[in-house]
Amino acid sequence: MNTQTAENRKVRRDALRLLAQVERQGLDITNAYRDGQAFLDRFGDFKRFIDKVDHFHVFVDLVEERLPQFEAAKRDALARHLAEIRWRIIVVEVDSTQVFLVRIGESGRPWPLGSREFLQRRLQRLDDFLEYYDRHGLEYGLAPLGSAMLHAVEDLLKAQIERAPGLEDFSFESRAVPEPASPPRAHPVQRRKRSRPAERPAPAPVLQPRLRVRETAGRFYVERDGIVAVTQVCRMANMSMDQLATKLGVSRAALVLMLNGNDPIGRGPLDMLRSFVTQNVGIAA
Repeated sequence: MNTQTAENRKVRRDALRLLAQVERQGLDITNAYRDGQAFLDRFGDFKRFIDKVDHFHVFVDLVEERLPQFEAAKRDALARHLAEIRWRIIVVEVDSTQVFLVRIGESGRPWPLGSREFLQRRLQRLDDFLEYYDRHGLEYGLAPLGSAMLHAVEDLLKAQIERAPGLEDFSFESRAVPEPASPPRAHPVQRRKRSRPAERPAPAPVLQPRLRVRETAGRFYVERDGIVAVTQVCRMANMSMDQLATKLGVSRAALVLMLNGNDPIGRGPLDMLRSFVTQNVGIAA
């Protein structure tokens, strides 16, 4: 019993330490990115903003999964506090996304390779926000996102997705390589060749997501690109990351850490993850 009590105290201390980190991250994001003032129309700046926001949500998840170790009143107060902080960052994310999309649309800047997949994930996030509000909005008194703004951001995203190149647009086969010109014959009279219709280059193969795993000291680690591959497979399977985490019997935060290669993954969840990838992609993971 004493050992269990000591372990519970340690978990609560970790939760409060992580909560302090969440509060600092939330304050930094709010101050730096309010109304999109930290970036103009450069994709790299917006991508760094999204990376910070994603990192923030992982820390919130880590705190939430430790809340059961607190007494009921403290647990409820912390849950409300986390929901309010998370929602403020969601509002900042939606506002900043709209500002950036308007700016890059006006500038006409080209999107970099692979940005289509990035924008598609941002579009999917809008549904995640609505789902989160349905679960917690009334319970914690969160102000709803304006429907006009959500529709505007959705339309902006769809318009830019049409312009943005995907990863499958870049391959050796997708570029026509001109054949070297033959030197002219020495004979003064040359027979004119019939013109042949130009052959179209073979379509570029679609790059399939692949889960790569390494074993270190008897423990299994997913390579750092695992989060990208699994996110793509989830989209193919019409499944959210939360649903996949539930299927594997782990929290969303733990799954993200494993897919980023930060934490080891057990043999059971690894086998289930490989099976999920194989069934939905049709390749060996």
